[in-house]
Amino acid sequence: MAAMATTEPRRPVHLAVLVGLSAGAYAASLAGVTALQSSTDRQTTEARAPIDAVAAAMAARHDRLEADVNRAADAYTVAAKQYDQLSKGLGAMESSLDQLSSRVSLVTGAANALPGHVSLPNIKVSVPHTSAAAHAASGGSGG
Repeated sequence: MAAMATTEPRRPVHLAVLVGLSAGAYAASLAGVTALQSSTDRQTTEARAPIDAVAAAMAARHDRLEADVNRAADAYTVAAKQYDQLSKGLGAMESSLDQLSSRVSLVTGAANALPGHVSLPNIKVSVPHTSAAAHAASGGSGG
């Protein structure tokens, strides 16, 4: 039994080599897949570049359109406020015009009640004569 104690136990080196080779093969296959995926991603990105440019242009147009709509909404709000103020004034003006219409009707009625022709009395004008005659020259035409 002493002979068995001096012999070294056999180590399974072939298992370690098998695990190492498997890990290496797995790493190499992962590197290959990564390279293929990177190439595919680059091609996809290049293929989508025109679409990205169009999408960016559409986004910019959308932003401009949104700004235009906001400006139009602001202008509409201002116009609506001005219309409200104007409509309040129009009510007062309509009332004033109704009063004016009543007064014009009264004046028209009074004017229609007047006779079409009025005979005025003859008026005699007497100018007193002075004894001294005054002579004046104006220098104008006829004189």
